[in-house]
Amino acid sequence: MKILWDLDGTILDTWPTLVEAFTIIADQELLYEEVLPHLKYGSAYEYYGVDKNMVKEFREVERTLHHDRKPLFPYVKDVLSGADFNVLVTHRNRRSTEELLDHWDLSKYFAEVICPADDGYSLKPDIHAYQYLHERYQLDLAVGDQKTDLIPAKKIGLRTCSFRERNEYADYLINCYSEFPYELK
Repeated sequence: MKILWDLDGTILDTWPTLVEAFTIIADQELLYEEVLPHLKYGSAYEYYGVDKNMVKEFREVERTLHHDRKPLFPYVKDVLSGADFNVLVTHRNRRSTEELLDHWDLSKYFAEVICPADDGYSLKPDIHAYQYLHERYQLDLAVGDQKTDLIPAKKIGLRTCSFRERNEYADYLINCYSEFPYELK
């Protein structure tokens, strides 16, 4: 099985640190439960009146929060190691992505990693990064925790697996990687 992955909220439980970083740059007292959906679906900056040019600062603040606070989801390494190979498309910048992959000893699992802002691609749900990876590796499946991870996969004909979030673009929904619905090597 050849798998295309998302990183945040899919392989690593980073939403708590992402919300914390947003709260810091917003310089407001905000509740996690209220910020999370806005941050996940791209409306946080507008909703909380934060300048969209603060994205770089947001990413840098989050990058500096200790990596141990961004743990692997249980059993995800089993799926990564059991796949024929894996590729990754993440909205993180290259530096932050490499630091996290190295910290959790994950780099060895990925044949290729695309960070759109650093690699000349538009952000998901744009299909071009997915299209490039699929043409190069003949992928079987995309795994992500949001619609934006699965929309481009569906558009290029991949099967999709949503992690912990029901949505109309998912062929499968799992809440733990111990439930992974595909046979691995």
